[in-house]
Amino acid sequence: MEALGWWGVPLAVVGGAIRGSTPFLFVSLGECLTEKSGRINLGLEGTLVMGAMSGYGVSYLTGWPWLGVLVAGTCGMVLGAVHASICARPRVNDIAVGIALMLFGLGLAFYLGKPFIQPKAPRLPAIPLGWW
Repeated sequence: MEALGWWGVPLAVVGGAIRGSTPFLFVSLGECLTEKSGRINLGLEGTLVMGAMSGYGVSYLTGWPWLGVLVAGTCGMVLGAVHASICARPRVNDIAVGIALMLFGLGLAFYLGKPFIQPKAPRLPAIPLGWW
């Protein structure tokens, strides 16, 4: 196999851009479907992170990646259904609900996913102050 030469760098950049933008394309597709209903969902970032964390956690714990994909999709559907059910009520601001769901999804994902990404820190000994 011959070397790609100068084509290697642009092809790597395009490949990385496609790989990195795929989740955002799925989120954009979901937002397009939401906007067809006349609503706007600003909680998509929280939904994305919550789905990614739940999919990673389930895949890691079970060793079966397809179950993680199913759980991530289900998590996104649940958060979307929560947004839809809250916004279906009268006099509810869908922008405020979307921002609240974004904060909820981000916070819950980081809280539940912390054991997967960060090892436990050792306990530090207390500083003896003597007179305190």
